Amino acid sequence: MSSFFVTGTDTNVGKTVVSRAIMQALQKVGVQVVGYKPIAFGQDEMIYPPPNLSENSDYDTKDNPDVLTLMASTEEKVSYEEVNSYTFLHTIPILTEDSKRVHIEKLNKDLAHLRDKYQSVVVEGSFGWLTPINKDYSFADWVAEHHMPVVVVVGIKEGCINHALLTVQSIIDKGLPLLGWVANRINPGLGHYAEVIETLKQKIDAPLLGEVSYVHKPEEQDLSRFITNVDRLTYMKTELVA
Repeated sequence: MSSFFVTGTDTNVGKTVVSRAIMQALQKVGVQVVGYKPIAFGQDEMIYPPPNLSENSDYDTKDNPDVLTLMASTEEKVSYEEVNSYTFLHTIPILTEDSKRVHIEKLNKDLAHLRDKYQSVVVEGSFGWLTPINKDYSFADWVAEHHMPVVVVVGIKEGCINHALLTVQSIIDKGLPLLGWVANRINPGLGHYAEVIETLKQKIDAPLLGEVSYVHKPEEQDLSRFITNVDRLTYMKTELVA
């Protein structure tokens, strides 16, 4: 039925952790929700291509940690192939010939399958908002095509105010609804945390949905308590069907 897109101000700001927290919070108020990671990337840049991989395969591997976390965060029985359309072992196949393996039609079909089957779909992006899917088309373009509302994950670190405001402005320029933003405390030693949060609250014209504390192995924890404005998300069941 409904779906919304979770983007981040940068890579490694905690999109998967926040997606897990949102899914857990929605499930606690009775929403049937699953996650979807259209394209998952590996952590290492390979000098040589891995052996025994078919150029026609959609999956270099089926153990991407982001995808597995999304699978573990839903109460529904979902397969790896339902939650993810493409998995690459390396970090930036979109800038290489491998980008030709990604077909937008497959992303659209897989998203439609989840929308038809479940009440809500949390769609997690890769890297940042304007990350390209191929040389001519970005995640932002794809989200705009589907008119998906957006949640921004702000990794609280040096420079995050600038990154957050630029991301928010780009979303607005695309004509998309900004559901809100989530602060993820990825650097527990950062000073002036409260001041950063207050500044963002003043400058972002959308509600703060929650603040995720720095916790050990968040992918194994119940993070629902960190989403404090779940009402903003639950009204999508009837109001924000894209």
